[in-house]
Amino acid sequence: MRIAGTYEDLIEQARQARASGQVGAAVALYGRVVDRLATVVSNTATPDDRMRDLLLTAADELQLVLDWAGDRVMAQALCRRMADVDAENRTIWLRRAATERIHAGEIEEGLADLRRLSAEEPAEFWHTIELAARLIELDRLDEAEAALEQAATQARDDEERGLVHWTRSRILRQRGQWQAAAQEWQAACRRDAFFRRAGRAMYRMFIEAGDYDGVLPYLSQEKDPLVEGYYRGVIAYRQGEVGRAQKIWRRVIQNKPADVESGWEAWALAQIRLGAPRLALDLVADLVRRGYTTEECYLIAALASALLGDLESAKTNLDIALRIRRQTFGPRALLPSDLWIDFEDLLADEAARQELRGFFAPAARG
Repeated sequence: MRIAGTYEDLIEQARQARASGQVGAAVALYGRVVDRLATVVSNTATPDDRMRDLLLTAADELQLVLDWAGDRVMAQALCRRMADVDAENRTIWLRRAATERIHAGEIEEGLADLRRLSAEEPAEFWHTIELAARLIELDRLDEAEAALEQAATQARDDEERGLVHWTRSRILRQRGQWQAAAQEWQAACRRDAFFRRAGRAMYRMFIEAGDYDGVLPYLSQEKDPLVEGYYRGVIAYRQGEVGRAQKIWRRVIQNKPADVESGWEAWALAQIRLGAPRLALDLVADLVRRGYTTEECYLIAALASALLGDLESAKTNLDIALRIRRQTFGPRALLPSDLWIDFEDLLADEAARQELRGFFAPAARG
């Protein structure tokens, strides 16, 4: 039983406010916990582990809410305050503060903060890889590559080495070097199976570029039959083999995915491609009700809504997807251009296309 008025109760209230879209209430509730516990922890020689854990939980979740709301200045202040309170994780909080500073528009100052942290802790991989990531987002690819080479010398295990390969894949993709980008992605997968989840982005990269032969060797290694089938159908469709594409997609929808971690997007998109956007929308609504609120959920809801003629819902869902992306990639981020593929293929209404296209980045250069 949760006791009213305790720190645990306030955090749970904040989570409920956040889940229901009451951002201001969530910020206030998390803020109360952080204010009280920061004072307790700061004034106690040996703070209780439970108090410290609750403080870190509240601060982590408050930063996420502030990023969602786009209040990067307040998020930066929170991180700097936590750097003073949480001595054990001081440089982690300073790194997060530097990223928030960049996202707040103080770009050179934030980059300088990251470079300073990297110089002060020359063996610390995560400072340097963060610098590389931020430079990629700013399209400063030569600087990003230099930072990445430094990070490669600091990487200590397969998780970190995999992230080096994945980050290099991002740079190569941004330069339009599709094959090299895919090879680096595969190298990342060999280090850490986590990166296999990025396969769909790699397939769309080739499809967006019109390189249908180039994608096939990678698609043939896809372990999820729903994902493989969906993208084989897209390739057939784009090559003018509409009947073959529909046959492939019908095989995809025969088995509704039970695991939300794998295949459900392919199933939902196949339903949309076969003229059943309502079924896809119902699946997404069920996932959201169960708390699975990802960027992909809202993108698919947007596409289904647009095809059902509800342009306002489509824009609302794209706005939520964009907010989710900007939590990680900053306020200038747009949805990746390759995610426009399905809208481009299916949305015939030119006026609707014009209204929705602005949520997505321009096509990558080749």
